[in-house]
Amino acid sequence: MALLTIVIQVVDRDRRYRTLMADGDRALGGGNAFGASVSYSEALGLRPESVAAHIRRGQAYRDQRRADDAIRDWLDAARLAQRSTQPLELLGDLYSTQGDDARAASAYERCVQLDPQDANRQYKLGLARYRAGAPSTAIEPLRRAVGINDNFGEAHYLLGLVLRDTQAVPLAIASLEQAIRVAPTLTAAREELADVYRSIGRPVDELTQLQSLASLDPQTPRNIALALAEARQGQFDGALATLNDAAAQEPNDAQVQLALGRVYLARAERNQDRRTVTLALNALERALAGTARRGEVLALLGRAQFLSGDSATALRTLEQAVANAPVTAEALGYFADASERLGQFTDALDSLTKLDALEGDTATPAVRAARARRLGTLAMRTGSFSRARVYLQRLFDAGQRDAPTMAQLADAQWRDGRAAEARATLASALTADPTNAELLRLKRIMR
Repeated sequence: MALLTIVIQVVDRDRRYRTLMADGDRALGGGNAFGASVSYSEALGLRPESVAAHIRRGQAYRDQRRADDAIRDWLDAARLAQRSTQPLELLGDLYSTQGDDARAASAYERCVQLDPQDANRQYKLGLARYRAGAPSTAIEPLRRAVGINDNFGEAHYLLGLVLRDTQAVPLAIASLEQAIRVAPTLTAAREELADVYRSIGRPVDELTQLQSLASLDPQTPRNIALALAEARQGQFDGALATLNDAAAQEPNDAQVQLALGRVYLARAERNQDRRTVTLALNALERALAGTARRGEVLALLGRAQFLSGDSATALRTLEQAVANAPVTAEALGYFADASERLGQFTDALDSLTKLDALEGDTATPAVRAARARRLGTLAMRTGSFSRARVYLQRLFDAGQRDAPTMAQLADAQWRDGRAAEARATLASALTADPTNAELLRLKRIMR
């Protein structure tokens, strides 16, 4: 009789457990997370070791934004079912939404150890490691993900990002190209690929991607990006046609007017065309009245005023441009040009020095060499002979050892009080070019 009573109690407890779980499932499916958590809690009162009840109550807690309670339930589920990936993946997903990418990566890592053939979890592990600031450790799980599923476009794309960040640019390009082969509408991959092509000097390939983006997503920003890329390749008519179409649809869009001003200005710089300068001025003045980045607009407007011959107005505009933080490289360069034109050599020197520091080694060797020469010349004009010597020495060290350069360097060294260095530089220059008039003049001074 006692045994029968026990059996009946067990059967009733099992029936009650299943009923509570079903109630919880209905509540959770109907958006009643609180009711679901109550039902699952009662179910756990009957079966404390139920993995399913811990997992589902954790989901109900998550939906109630009770993250700590959800984490506790899923940790219990992972302890109770040590071969199950579900609670670990749920933990990883929650940590990821909280921005705790290191803990997310740890949870996903345990997932893939249990089931290494799941491409999606390998991807999640790679993404968490990448977001946690360890891109090199994201490469292997992402390679495993695409190895399992070569049609996984997002994984190819993320692998491309990681490889680019770790300076493996050819491999990054291959991954990004594969991403758009398997997922042609994956715009993020096309954007990144266009950017990589631009960075390594493949403008035709960059344009191809930007054209595809504009076709897939014919929004104004896409058309602006395409037009600016066309302009960088000297395709001004195509760029202006694209932007004028955009302006016809969005006549008050300041970004379109800014892009028009930039393209007109680039064509004017190329062709020395005063009429195009006027068109640039008109577009930039419209942009200035809108919501475009003020510092950028002022820099371009000042440059257009400079090209129009109004150097004084240009200088005032460019002073405002360089006062807008963050200051852009082009604003500093344009301000240096206008200052030098008006004979304000100290301002020109200071602005060009800031530009040189801002760009650093990102500028090409040819650009850095030309800038060093200009900096040296400006420093000489301002009587900053020590600075002139440093810049001209940099030019000399870069291999610029023609007679004019060596004459400038020797002059700067002499004026900076470095007589022995100046005579040595001069002697070397005269050996190469003994009849150079400037070198002979310096020789007479240095006796």
